[in-house]
Amino acid sequence: MGGQGQSFNYPRAQASALRLIDNFGQAGSIVRDVPGSGPEWDPGEPVPTAYPCTLAVLNFDNKDIDGTLIKASDKKVYIASKGLTIVPETTDRLTIGDISHTIIRVMPLNPAGVNVYFEVQARA
Repeated sequence: MGGQGQSFNYPRAQASALRLIDNFGQAGSIVRDVPGSGPEWDPGEPVPTAYPCTLAVLNFDNKDIDGTLIKASDKKVYIASKGLTIVPETTDRLTIGDISHTIIRVMPLNPAGVNVYFEVQARA
């Protein structure tokens, strides 16, 4: 009936999600320590490198806060994939405003291999 043979329009869904993040989001950055510029066997100290992103910050629902895995001060952050040159990882840090947050968990929304956005649990 009606929808047989049609596939979900992922680029359109991505555009809608990005529009919402653009409208209600703010500028931030993902900070990743990249190896120094020395030779492979001695690259030197890691260099913190900021990757600009657009993000929307929300609070977790009270029912989701258990005090261990999700703390009351944790933030649910949606990060737009548009313009982002890296995929967030738990070894990265997330800067929201002037505050650095630890990335606890990353859940990409990437149906059919198209990254729409990343839902990140961040802890200051």
